[in-house]
Amino acid sequence: MPAQLPHGSTWEDREHAVHRQAWQYHSNDMALADDLLSHLMRGFRELEVVKSPDDSQELTLLLVTGAANFLRSAHNLALDGYYVQALSLARNAYEYWLAGAWLNAIPQDAPKLRQGSADWPTPSRMREALAATLAHDASEHERPEPALGRIYHDLSRFTYPSFASVSGALDSKGTLRSGPFYQRRRLLAFLDLAYTTATLLHRLLEQSFPSLRESDWSRRSDDLTAKVAAWAARQAAEPSEGTQ
Repeated sequence: MPAQLPHGSTWEDREHAVHRQAWQYHSNDMALADDLLSHLMRGFRELEVVKSPDDSQELTLLLVTGAANFLRSAHNLALDGYYVQALSLARNAYEYWLAGAWLNAIPQDAPKLRQGSADWPTPSRMREALAATLAHDASEHERPEPALGRIYHDLSRFTYPSFASVSGALDSKGTLRSGPFYQRRRLLAFLDLAYTTATLLHRLLEQSFPSLRESDWSRRSDDLTAKVAAWAARQAAEPSEGTQ
């Protein structure tokens, strides 16, 4: 028999309870996520003064804006316990970043995206080409690029029907849990991918709009990237835990 919600409980009650747990156990993690998303908004405000951007710049800005909206929506879903749905939206944000990074590297492809051309590359092709380019262009002074293949693989596991995407609804005894619920491991998995995608979006704005590169906004981007790297190092140092 499927597990039932407690008497008198509603979807909203469960969401509020999970939301409170997330903030209770992960207040610093949530604050970092808010900082990363708020920083994107500040970047958009600074770019409101950009006059007559070229076609690739305009499309890149639209893509980064769309990606930020996906990430914010995903963040809200994760806080309420909808981790698989949050990761699905995070993949949308990542693919928008891929398209923007492609335009930054190959601006002459802008008409293909605007016109919906069949020649516009697939996400897999963009990812492979960009990974090679980033590895070739990186210097010892640049912050290291994340493994693009790992991000795409981890996000894709939850986009399509699979055991990985549905198994979280079973508790340790094999009982079906209906409605949202707090699960530490999946929340941290979402935050890892969301943090990485947000820092990629920060860097894409800098690369596409030179006016940001020497600004306080860029220096703040570096600070946030360092915080994300420190967070990832702490998570890697912690012993692995089972589903909670």
